[in-house]
Amino acid sequence: MNLHKRKLMLTLLSATTAMALYSCQLPTGASSGGSGSAKQSTIVIGSSNTAETLDPLQSSDAHNDFNLAPMYDRLVDFDAKGEKVPKLAEQWTFNGDATQLTLTLRKGVKFHSGNSFTAADVVYSLDRAKKIGSGAASFLSDYASSKATDDLHVVITLSKTDLDFIGALSQIYILDSTLVKPNEGSDNAQGWLGTHEAGSGPFAMGTYKPNQELDLTRYKDYWDFDDKRPTSIVLRMINDSSANRDEFLAGNLDITMGLASVDVDNISKDSKYEIVNIPAPRQTYAWLNMQGKVTGDARVREAIQLAYDYNGHLASALGNQGSIANSILPEGIACRVDAGKPQQDLEKAKQLIKAAGVEGASITVAYQPSVREFNAAGTILQDSLKKIGLNAQLKAVTFPQYSALVSKPETMPDVALAWDFAAFPAAGPMLNREWNSALAGQTNFTRYSNPKVDALLKDGLTAADQKQACSDFQEVQQQVIADHALLYIAYPAVTMVSDKRVGPIPFSPTQQDFNVGTLRMAK
Repeated sequence: MNLHKRKLMLTLLSATTAMALYSCQLPTGASSGGSGSAKQSTIVIGSSNTAETLDPLQSSDAHNDFNLAPMYDRLVDFDAKGEKVPKLAEQWTFNGDATQLTLTLRKGVKFHSGNSFTAADVVYSLDRAKKIGSGAASFLSDYASSKATDDLHVVITLSKTDLDFIGALSQIYILDSTLVKPNEGSDNAQGWLGTHEAGSGPFAMGTYKPNQELDLTRYKDYWDFDDKRPTSIVLRMINDSSANRDEFLAGNLDITMGLASVDVDNISKDSKYEIVNIPAPRQTYAWLNMQGKVTGDARVREAIQLAYDYNGHLASALGNQGSIANSILPEGIACRVDAGKPQQDLEKAKQLIKAAGVEGASITVAYQPSVREFNAAGTILQDSLKKIGLNAQLKAVTFPQYSALVSKPETMPDVALAWDFAAFPAAGPMLNREWNSALAGQTNFTRYSNPKVDALLKDGLTAADQKQACSDFQEVQQQVIADHALLYIAYPAVTMVSDKRVGPIPFSPTQQDFNVGTLRMAK
């Protein structure tokens, strides 16, 4: 879509829907200028990421976070390799037993309101999260209190040793406390922040139409200003994949995501479009019931692993939009153990089934039919198991239904296809919720129980030395792999279709899709 046509479309949209829009007066410095400013550029993105609220505390919902990320700053973030990156906090140090964390903050940061960022804003944001106790607050379970010792230093006190707490801070967006306090009302500003913003990110909110559109403007006083960013971004919330496709092909969108693989294949034939597969921090698994009548036998679990057609999954379930997994942890996490890409071996699988004496046995496979990948994966698994002498009975469930099934040993399926992901790239917290025996039937979806693993998890999570913690977590992974507790299948990619107006988008292990704030113009 040419620039003149896009501007005309947006002008008409603004004129006809102005009464329906929640509008915010453009914050101080929210214009698109700046020294060496690039020419005016607008990028329109269509996606199914419909925000339920713009309260940054609810960023734990990936749909909300997609819209929130460009407007707010974090204290720290992670790069594509899972290494911590300074943001609003330039430095951090733990005390000897990692029960206290001191942050040194960045100088000269301005919120979109024009207010200066100080340590008081950090304390306010953390205390508010603890007070409300929902959304991203779940990552701050060890937070006890914090204190601003001066404008650029915060001392955070933890309830116990927690080296991963600095990583958890990547999930907390920092609020302009001076702006928010007068709007707290009786709900700690949850209602006000639902339709307003109080951030310091690279883009400020212009107008917001709930469930439909969020318009953003490049913030010229951003501490990391880059005139290669678009001067404005329009986030259109379009839940229907076909509608997204049609809007893109009509020239009304510059970027869209979540298209069916057949649509992506067709669009890829046109050289004026670009198909980009961005790694995502989620992973596709088949959880194996460690206490099942059939799958309780390690030989059967290994046979299921060997039977699965991983290449078929990549081609049919993902449309080659991703890669075969090589670890039980998602990409971008430090301390991952590379276990190698799994390979299908039907002959060895048949031998194991025969040795276990379960030829002709039936097992249940739970999957969510609303997810295209799982629909295909269920059929692939059923066909694969038939070849080694097992009968797979597919059971379509919603995620709430699945959670209810795994809560009781007697209703737990033998195999369950599901995604899982790390909210931030730290091995310990993810391994703990998946493999701690105390969480069986909750977030431990296999009812896995191994005293050695429990001890290693405890040691790693309470270690004050990062190298020792990493060693413990790697040993956990090796033991889980040896126990044949799951199929680690694939890393689905976020497939983005673009009109080539934006440059390469970096992988962010803290975002389920991508961080809109990282967009840069191609030229």
